[in-house]
Amino acid sequence: MKKGAKITVGVLAALTVLGGAGFYLSQTLIKWKLMEYEILPVFTDGETVTEPYPYADIEVPDEFRACSIKGIDFEAPDGLFWMYPDVTEGLKSGIIVDNDNVEKRELLVCVMDKGEPEDENGPDIDHFREVGFFDKRMNKGLKKLGYEPPENYHDMIFLCETFDYKKCNKFSPSEVNAMYKLMELKAIMVPSMLLYKGVSGDESYTEDVEAERYYYDNGNMKSFITQTTGENGAYELNLEVYDVNDLDNWQNVIILSKDPEVARQIAKTVQIAED
Repeated sequence: MKKGAKITVGVLAALTVLGGAGFYLSQTLIKWKLMEYEILPVFTDGETVTEPYPYADIEVPDEFRACSIKGIDFEAPDGLFWMYPDVTEGLKSGIIVDNDNVEKRELLVCVMDKGEPEDENGPDIDHFREVGFFDKRMNKGLKKLGYEPPENYHDMIFLCETFDYKKCNKFSPSEVNAMYKLMELKAIMVPSMLLYKGVSGDESYTEDVEAERYYYDNGNMKSFITQTTGENGAYELNLEVYDVNDLDNWQNVIILSKDPEVARQIAKTVQIAED
């Protein structure tokens, strides 16, 4: 081979190697740097991986009585009554309280109508399948990260809330791709908070309460539980409840209480009513 031809072949080979290396870097470290700049601040600035509910073993007083609203069973202190006794449909039909006077009220429980993803929480899982979000490459990356591709809406949200970006191997194209798409998914599906102002709070109870989000599974239902302090100072638990036999739909159960212990005791008993 002539010298000029050898040089040409060598240059082409070098360009091929560099081109391959460039593509590899664009799918790994460079893409990760883009994540750090564009997306990661959203997840690292006060955002944590959703943890298991820490009050799952709380003891429930024997004097609590059984309640059932809109297909949700739970136990609560005796003496609660309908806030709107003449209303049979919609939000107001699912609210019970311990006092008509909001200033004297200690407890409010609201069970909302059953909802579907497109109602308010964003696209359902079928939408993401239709646009090719969970393609073979994505699913391969998920499995390498130790996650299973979701089969329903609950599992998709659970994946969004429990993945840990620190588990990602920055030198694995499939893992970086999956993590990048997971972050995009979470940015789309971050749930909106539902607030019902119905109890005047007492800072002596709630001053140490931090806004947290947990997951909880009791075998009868799966749920995400948001713990927060409402603008009025009352302790608030918002349960997004999924029937284990219908994980594509949910119901919200909102508990407002001056006493966090009471709210946690009620939340412990929430389950899907048996037919």
